Amino acid sequence: MKKPVISLCMIVKNEADCLPRCLQSVKDIADEIIIVDTGSTDETVKVAKNFGAQVIMAPWQGDFSQARNAGLNRARGTWILFLDADEELDADDKEQLRICSEHLEFEGFFLQVHNHSGETLHSPTATVNPILRMFRNRPEYRFRGYIHEQIVSSILDRQPNAAFHITAVKIHHYGYAGTAVANKDKIRRNLQLLEKALAEHPNDPFHHYNIAVEYMRMNDWYAALQHLRESLSVVPPGTSYIHLLYKYIARCHFHLGNNREAIEACDQGITFFPDYTDLYHLKGTVLLASNLKQEAKETYLIALQKGPAPLIYHTDAGTGTYLSAFALGQICEELGDDRSAIHWYGEAIRHHPRWAAPLMKIIRVMKCAHQENELPELLIKRFLPHWKEATMLVVKALIEENCFLAASVLEASISKHSISATKSDNTSDGSGVMFPVIETDLVIKDALLNRETGKALKLLKPWLSNPLSSPDTLTEEAYRKSRTLLSMADAHLHHVTHSSPRFSVYRRARYTLPLPKLEF
Repeated sequence: MKKPVISLCMIVKNEADCLPRCLQSVKDIADEIIIVDTGSTDETVKVAKNFGAQVIMAPWQGDFSQARNAGLNRARGTWILFLDADEELDADDKEQLRICSEHLEFEGFFLQVHNHSGETLHSPTATVNPILRMFRNRPEYRFRGYIHEQIVSSILDRQPNAAFHITAVKIHHYGYAGTAVANKDKIRRNLQLLEKALAEHPNDPFHHYNIAVEYMRMNDWYAALQHLRESLSVVPPGTSYIHLLYKYIARCHFHLGNNREAIEACDQGITFFPDYTDLYHLKGTVLLASNLKQEAKETYLIALQKGPAPLIYHTDAGTGTYLSAFALGQICEELGDDRSAIHWYGEAIRHHPRWAAPLMKIIRVMKCAHQENELPELLIKRFLPHWKEATMLVVKALIEENCFLAASVLEASISKHSISATKSDNTSDGSGVMFPVIETDLVIKDALLNRETGKALKLLKPWLSNPLSSPDTLTEEAYRKSRTLLSMADAHLHHVTHSSPRFSVYRRARYTLPLPKLEF
């Protein structure tokens, strides 16, 4: 029988909902699947067996390493690949991982783990961590630690000169997305295991670091800061996560309102890690919060010049690309530099075409600058190529910002040029696209479209206090009021000239209203 090349080893418990996604992502490259089940009461075991997995029943003993090593003891492959049930291998990286398995000169490969805070692959808020996830299958290599179990130290103890390779292969992790943390009560479990480990090794910097991370998830910034400082004071030089200690210390200070100390922590980290983009981006955020807009702008520009952090660093996705560009757009918007704001929001879209927020910002900036008539041409030439399958969502975005004429022109242009589009439930052909379903008062609609601002304002004011005839939810009520405030702000803006001192006040009020939430 041919020896397997890659053995996938996992530990699971009650993961029937997400396990199929995980196993489906690796079934073409894993020659052997070994599942250690620590006490599932759902259909997890059945799901695993449907994918041809060997299932080992091992009652939970409060030790992740013990459970993982039970799977390693059964594995026969040349390589061990380990994943959690709430993870999946990126579909585009399967062949790259197979190529890695051919390089026996390495003892292990670091993969890029994308920790998503949203429920989809395209969440704009994710951290990216290089973690050793595939290593040679040798009996002397075994996991250590009750939690955040480590394999690198075991390998280096046996082979101090072992060679590792950092790859761009992506793993997507959803375990800390939204309600997943609350459902599994991961924070409570993690802290209990970490405190047990710290009691046994009170000067272990990695335990202090991991405890700090759990406190940060709880928004207990003060407790996190204490453990981060302790970790930094005892961590050996060259440890892989030192750069994160500086970033997290700065983040804790920022959330505690200690902006000066946060900036100092960023600067200290930059001294040791000048290519770590995250520190520049975070420093820019603190400077902006301190109302030091010019200094913040200069710092965000450095972040963009640096680009994404090298693969050796744990990083926040978007730093050095779309998040930094978006921040520059916000600064330029606040400084009244509309042209530059539109440029930087456009750069954010270029880096992350599926992120709707910068598009909404461009529409809002041009609406407030009385440039709505220029929107259709700009969108068609510069941005719609990114959204060929979602062009009607762009039309909806215009509607949500009261750009009804632009929406009509854009829809007509889409139809004329036969651009592929899927219409949303709230839009229709012709005049139906001109107004959201929730706003049914044609008199108000006509007043706004005909620039009869005084009449529109008079008609809009009752909308703020009078309930809908049959509101279904608070969300609908909030949406109605938000739409009404937008309309009132637009009416005021059209009623004054750019030179009027009231114009900037109305404009600022318009900017501060919440952006609609759209996903491309």
